[in-house]
Amino acid sequence: MDGDRVRILIVDDDEAFIGDIAQLLTDRYEVVMSHNAREALSARDQLGFDAVLLDLDLGRGVDGFEILDAFHASDPGLPVIMVTRDSSAASAITALKRGAVDYIDKRPDLGDLERRISRAIEEQKVRRINDELRKEIDELHGTMIGESAKMRDLHREIEFAAQSPGPVLITGETGTGKELVARAIHKRFCPGKAFLPLNCAAVPRDTFSLKLFGSKPGAFSGAEDFAGVFELAYDGVLFLDEITEIDGKLQAELLRAIQEREFERHGSSRRIPFRGKLLASTNRNLQESLKTGSLRDDLYFRFGTNIINVPPLRERRDDIPLLARYFLARKSIELKKPKREIEGDMMTDLCRRDWPGNVRELENTIEAYVVRGAFTGPSVSAGDSGGALSSEALFQMSYRDAKDAVLKEFQRKYTAAIIAACGGDLGAAAERMGLSRFGLQKMLKEIDT
Repeated sequence: MDGDRVRILIVDDDEAFIGDIAQLLTDRYEVVMSHNAREALSARDQLGFDAVLLDLDLGRGVDGFEILDAFHASDPGLPVIMVTRDSSAASAITALKRGAVDYIDKRPDLGDLERRISRAIEEQKVRRINDELRKEIDELHGTMIGESAKMRDLHREIEFAAQSPGPVLITGETGTGKELVARAIHKRFCPGKAFLPLNCAAVPRDTFSLKLFGSKPGAFSGAEDFAGVFELAYDGVLFLDEITEIDGKLQAELLRAIQEREFERHGSSRRIPFRGKLLASTNRNLQESLKTGSLRDDLYFRFGTNIINVPPLRERRDDIPLLARYFLARKSIELKKPKREIEGDMMTDLCRRDWPGNVRELENTIEAYVVRGAFTGPSVSAGDSGGALSSEALFQMSYRDAKDAVLKEFQRKYTAAIIAACGGDLGAAAERMGLSRFGLQKMLKEIDT
């Protein structure tokens, strides 16, 4: 096929009709004509087609639907428009049910026929693009997206954590992806075994122990034969999300089960082994939790060195373009909206924001963009946030020192946002900033000192 010229196959045993249609379409499309099933299937095997006009009745008892089925067996997405003298509703419904994209009679209006062909080809292109995107998204779904140094460090921690059955505590702000980290550990530690997440904040305190360990009939009034999450997880992974929501007494029960790797149902003295791995998470500051007692010291020490901190999005701005494009493709398909592009200035704006809600906030922002066509949301941009410099800290400095500190803070956030928007390409970032590459490198060194 020459360039982008559309190639159409016309299959009809009516010499007059096929000639007339070919003459009408040749100026606009590359037309290939076939008069029977054998010629049509041979042309299909030798050439690629963007659309097919297929006669319903090819004579000599040959049913056009049989050829339609043969075409779709090799290329399910090929748009086929059925052509016939019978314009009854029953024939049209049958054609559409068998996979035809449209149905016309043998006296078509040329303009209308062109519109139908163009529409069929465009819909096919959209379907194929969406299918490819869906495959890519399915492969990425449930994985952590990012190539920054912070993410590489995180992946190394995950690999270490998956090498033993010891418990792991995952910390990080809301929306950073703590459950994704837990699932990544599970995938490496015991793929194919159970992954059982439990949101501790959603379980009433008076039933939490029951939820963990289960019960036997007679344990208390109305008690049933009930398996807790430790028993259900058994040799898989049990993930306790927001562990600091558990009170101190329950944390002591949990600690005993972790240490002994066995437990008892309420109302039973039989010891049940736990052969799996316990993962827990919290979005609270660990030292503050220990100080206030929302996390017991002995439970904290049981996790030992197996503590993984998931970095906030503002500390890995280089990953924002990757995440934004991933969410853009995913949301476009989920919401059945045309895929929009994120232009350079818009991407820079995304990279400048501090994202207090982290990856979850970015996902919601992209979803709103797919629906509304504009970025919205309460996220504060790095340039407006004031950074780590408080007014109190500035008041303690001389004018010159305060000015230097504020300038350095601005340079740090500004360069981080631009470099992230340029995918880490220092040359492109320098050009965008109006600096030479050497000038940008010099600025980065000064910022780090």
